[in-house]
Formats: sequence, structure tokens, C-alpha cells
Amino acid sequence: MDRNAMKTTRRTFLQLTAGAAATAAGGLALPSFAFAEDSALKGKNLAYIAFGLQYEYQVTLVNHVKQLAAEKGMNISVYDGKGDPSTQTTQMLDVLSKQPDIILLNPVDAKLLQGGVRKANEAGIPLFMLENLPPEGEWVAYNTFDDVAGGRAAADAVGKLTGGKGLVLEVRGAIGSGQSEKRYQGFHEQMAAKFPDIKIDTLKAEWTADNAQTLTVDAFTRDPNVAAIWAHNDEMIRGVVSALRQIDRLKLNGEEGHIPVIGFDGTPLGLQRIREGTQTADVGQNPFSMGSSIVGEMENHFAGKPVNKNTLIQPVMIWKDNVDSKENWGNMVKG
Repeated sequence: MDRNAMKTTRRTFLQLTAGAAATAAGGLALPSFAFAEDSALKGKNLAYIAFGLQYEYQVTLVNHVKQLAAEKGMNISVYDGKGDPSTQTTQMLDVLSKQPDIILLNPVDAKLLQGGVRKANEAGIPLFMLENLPPEGEWVAYNTFDDVAGGRAAADAVGKLTGGKGLVLEVRGAIGSGQSEKRYQGFHEQMAAKFPDIKIDTLKAEWTADNAQTLTVDAFTRDPNVAAIWAHNDEMIRGVVSALRQIDRLKLNGEEGHIPVIGFDGTPLGLQRIREGTQTADVGQNPFSMGSSIVGEMENHFAGKPVNKNTLIQPVMIWKDNVDSKENWGNMVKG
């Protein structure tokens, strides 16, 4: 876990849940947040360096922050990090040269953004962080999904679906990514503690569907007796499903020979695959809650109110029996 202990209070959790429900009802921000006419954020310039807009979860998160910024009268500039730390480093230098009132940063590799974080601190620009924290530097508020708990939830799902035995493929994200490291940590800790008879083959797919497809085919060539597959995001599941189809091992959930496939994110496409039966389950995280929460902390900061420095959002397991729930963010947007 990060060096700052992160515990979501009941109050914070209820606020996040309320934010998600309000969004489902009409795309609104948390009801306690101020709108433009009385917002402490009105007229502020926000620079948002996003993780990468090739990922559906990140696109939804960015769009929600843009909506909230418009409601509060902020000027927002979004930078597409493209899942590339070098791109984000260049973007951070560009942002610092423009001296915005607020920087919102979601690093691909937080270690490589330390220099930019220090420069933002030196310039006195309030820095708000999403998902990944650098080892050094200061920030006003940090909002993240509990990736360790998400990895543990995935391990429990795999254990349930396999009977606690067999070979499992773990299709992981980028090695330098904080999300991937924590999902890996939670998954392996839970497996070792509860399912010691499961063997894990970790495939380094770097978040992409193409890599996931190639590596999954290779893994089946090495050993075709795969009991289940778990991927660190839903985008890579796209490649996994293509690989299973390519080697004629794709069977729908409930059919003989079905290989359980567990995703991570809860995207509209992930939910649709669960309905179709090509995906068995998903570890859901909520971009609406995350976006509402971090913008709410910006509001608190500039209004001189107490700020929750660290907020941790908990996972929700999605199966066929709850895939159509209105609480699943993937059902709140058009896939």
C-alpha cells in the first residue's frame, strides 16, 4: 500500500455512493457541491493530465470531470497522456509553463513524474492526484480505487470458479503502473493465502488488447489446460476473447468447455460480454464516484473547508445476476 494509510470513512463512502446515484439519475454532481454561481472554483483554470484516452474507463472519468468543471464555471484543459510516461512528462512541463490554478494528475508511471510534481510544489500550484502517487512530493488530495482489494476480489472469483485448482492466466498491465502493481499484489496475496493449489502464469500485456491476444495464444501453446483467465482491465479482455476464438477455445458461460474470464473496470463492453457469456465476471470500479470526489476536494480546498487527503473507493463484483444493475457505471453510459 502507499505510505499514507488510506481509509474511506462511512461519510465519504456515502457521499461517493450518492454521487454515483445522482449521475445515474441525470448526470449531476454530488448534491452538496456548489454550482457555478456560488462555487469557489468559478473562474479557476484546471489542467488535467489524464492517464490515456484509449481506455474507456479513463474517457468516462475525464468526461465526468469536464462536466463538473463546466457546472462550476472552471476552465479546463485536458491532456491525453496516451498511457505513456514520456508523453506525460512533456505535458507536465507544458502545463507548468502556463501556470494554471489547479493541476489534476493521473500518472502512468508516478516515479517518472516526480520532477514535475516537485516543480508544481515549488510554483505553489495546488496538485490533486488520481490513482498513482509519486514516492516524493506534496499533493492536496489523492483519490484512488482500492486496487489491492480489487485484486483480492478477482482472486476470490477465480478460486470460486475453478474450485481452487488448476492453471490461471493473469494478464497484467504495465509493470511501472501503480494500478497494475497493486492489482498484482492483491491477487497474489489472496491466492497464496486461500488457494495455494492454483498455479499462476503472469502475462505482461502492458494494458493492450493486441498484446493480450498474442500472449494468451502463446500461453495456451505452452499449456492448453488453462482453468481461468483474469486481466487487469477490460480492454485486455477484448484480446483474450479474440485469442480464445482464434484457437477454438471460446465457449459461452454455461457451455461445456467454458473457460472463466474475469475482467477489471466494469466498462459497457465488459458488461455486454457478461450478458453474452464470453466474459464471466468483472471487478467494477466507478469513475463517476472518483471524478465527483476529487472535484469535491478541489471545492473544499478553495473554500477553506477540510479536505480528505486520501480517499479509497471500494470494488464491486459484477456477475450475470447483477450485470444490469443501475449502480454499475457501465450501465450509466452508452457503450
